Amino acid sequence: MTTTDDHRVNNSVLLVEDDPLVVHALALSLRKSGYEVTVAGDFDQALERFESAGEFDVVVTDLLMPGGTGLDLLKHIETQDPDLPVIIVTADQSVQAAAEAVREHAFDYLTKPVSRAQLLETVSRAIEHRQETTVEKHAQVRLQEEHRQLAIRHQKTAMLLSVLYDRAVEGILVLDEAGRLVDASESFVALVGEPLYELLDIDIRELFEPHPTEGDIQDRVVSLAKGPASSSHWRGEVTVYAGRGRHLPAKMSLSVCEMPQVDGEERTRYVLALLYYEIGYEQLSRQLQQADRLATIGLLAGSAAHEIKNELGPLLGYLTMIEKGSADPVGSGMIGIMRESVRRVHQHVEQILEPLRPRVRTRGAVVIGVSIDGILALLRRAGKLRRIKLSVEQRGDEDVVVHADKDEVHQIALNLITNAIDALGDGDGSDRGNIEICTWYEHDWGVLEVRDDGAGIAEELRARVFEPFFTTKGSGGTGLGLPVVNDIVRSLKGRVTLDTNGDRGTVVTVWVPRYKPGG
Repeated sequence: MTTTDDHRVNNSVLLVEDDPLVVHALALSLRKSGYEVTVAGDFDQALERFESAGEFDVVVTDLLMPGGTGLDLLKHIETQDPDLPVIIVTADQSVQAAAEAVREHAFDYLTKPVSRAQLLETVSRAIEHRQETTVEKHAQVRLQEEHRQLAIRHQKTAMLLSVLYDRAVEGILVLDEAGRLVDASESFVALVGEPLYELLDIDIRELFEPHPTEGDIQDRVVSLAKGPASSSHWRGEVTVYAGRGRHLPAKMSLSVCEMPQVDGEERTRYVLALLYYEIGYEQLSRQLQQADRLATIGLLAGSAAHEIKNELGPLLGYLTMIEKGSADPVGSGMIGIMRESVRRVHQHVEQILEPLRPRVRTRGAVVIGVSIDGILALLRRAGKLRRIKLSVEQRGDEDVVVHADKDEVHQIALNLITNAIDALGDGDGSDRGNIEICTWYEHDWGVLEVRDDGAGIAEELRARVFEPFFTTKGSGGTGLGLPVVNDIVRSLKGRVTLDTNGDRGTVVTVWVPRYKPGG
């Protein structure tokens, strides 16, 4: 026999009824509609069928039967299969009986006599509910398993990120929108030599010195955090206040991270800072300064060669006269003159060799003006100051004395002055321009400022002029001058700034600790 309800084939029903006529009628209606029906005549038989026959899709049970009630059977089934729908059938038409059945989680309640249509419609709904519940349950189980796997993965990722965060050689910092420290990696904590709890909520400007052209890094962080997404990244040079009084140069990358909105709260922005620094910086610093000394030898050699040539001319003439016996070397005083010439030649050679000699720095009182006078004398002999209007000013009545090594001050001033000379160019045969050198005291600092009215430095290049080997002079420059100046000043715990001089030209200002007798 063909049924119009083919989709119901293989759906199984446990029918519990002690009245043979009723059970026959109900079972016949279900079977004609394609259901597999298992019949039980009392409570005990129903339990036996339920335990042994396997899974049913729906249970239709009489409320009153020998051995127990339909509600007792419902309670037992609920302990084994809480999603199995149970339909209660009874001759009791009272509201109380229906309410009790619903209270005990029955799927539905039917009163006798039960029509075929009513039975099939209720069983069909119960099976659909069973199928939907099964699908939802399987989906929920699958989702729970996916969540479990994701939780395991996230836990492993969090552990890995935690290891990377704290073991990374690079320093990692998390900053809020005001530029205050939220968290930091162990590598950065070890670098600055302070415990993390002392660093939390600290203003980042207390950890980094101002950049010569970029200013305070805190201003950069605030600008990024409050700016548009299109400008949420920055890379540049910084200097860390490292432990034991060190000033360590580093490269920093800033990125804005926005936390997702939770429970209606406003989105929070953080700035992630990645910091790369060279652990062997002290050795690299010495190498750069030695390279800068080598770069000045050409200047020194040019001046000294001219002076040596001037001294050798008279010496050769006197030696020729002595050789021919035309002059008395003692009586004429030639020996004394020749000895003085040889002494000056030796002095010029020593001047060339001096930058190559390793020496131990001895920091003490150094008069900036004395170093400047010596440098200008050297540059004049080398012909570097021709057609340049030069002014040297000392503000105040007393010499500006700083706490440094004399070679450090010499190297700082020489680089700043030669950079200013190079910025003026050759002038095409006319006056090349102006250079102003000024020194003064500013609280606990001795200040040296060098101004020129040359071509200046393009805005996009200003931040790079303190990078080693970066030069705006083409093949004529080494790219060491300003980086070495910045490096030496940092070692003195001072500061360098570079700015424009009006419409053109450059101003470089150096602050070095003031010398304090007995300090």
